Amino acid sequence: MTEFVHKGGQFIIQDDGQKGMEATYLALFTRNNLGEEWMKENGITTKISSECPDFLFKVPNNKIIGLEIVNINLPSENFKATARLNTIGRKVIAHFKEKGIHLSIVIDVYDSREDGLSLKDNVDYWRKPGFSILIGTDTEIKTAFISQLEKQGIPDFGVTKAWVSIKGQRFIVTATRMHEPHTSCHVNNMFRCIENPFELLQNTINIKNKKYKSYLKNCDECDLLVVSDDPQLNFTRGINKKNFESEFRNIYLLDLCNGSNVFKLNYIRKQLIRTNNKL
Repeated sequence: MTEFVHKGGQFIIQDDGQKGMEATYLALFTRNNLGEEWMKENGITTKISSECPDFLFKVPNNKIIGLEIVNINLPSENFKATARLNTIGRKVIAHFKEKGIHLSIVIDVYDSREDGLSLKDNVDYWRKPGFSILIGTDTEIKTAFISQLEKQGIPDFGVTKAWVSIKGQRFIVTATRMHEPHTSCHVNNMFRCIENPFELLQNTINIKNKKYKSYLKNCDECDLLVVSDDPQLNFTRGINKKNFESEFRNIYLLDLCNGSNVFKLNYIRKQLIRTNNKL
């Protein structure tokens, strides 16, 4: 189980896995000014183990505050392929971690259109940027990545750049050894961006609204942190003029694609309009 400690207003991540990802989001949130204010206003001192909602915190007056985390994404073919390759990359990391090697890896899919000189390649690359298909199976890709990285070796310092070909599709895996018990995986891809996808954001909030009463079984009040790590989505300050519908006490948006920005969302709850400052 993931544990993290509170030091100087920040949470230091101790493990990987789903709880590790959630702890990462929490750490990034609390390092932002709005996240720091959230901690101070609630007087958060102690974390309690929880699954529903994702985090529980003891606060003064013997109250318990909950924080539920949800990801927002647009399920395009490019996104699905990126998510699949990211999952494979994390399995590669887990393989090396079992051997005591902590890695940070970046995965690219080579696109011959990018170097193409023909008008057809240029037009096709402009219309459909990035990759949306992985030709090999998950096992084939994972095995090939591991085999090539082990063949080339992972130095204590420096970078290993491995070219891997699977059924004609070429990958570039860039790996660096981490000297702390942390790991990371990033997949580079290209997408067409959508600015301020408010309907998608509201639909994501609605999914958690339906579970709000179940969260209150374990806490006195509960907040929602929506995390956007989908490069297809671009949130601007225009979001501050929009009201959303929510059952939660507060809603925050952590936008990881734009410098880990945090927005406190305005919302309508029981005929009251809450703004990012006050009622």
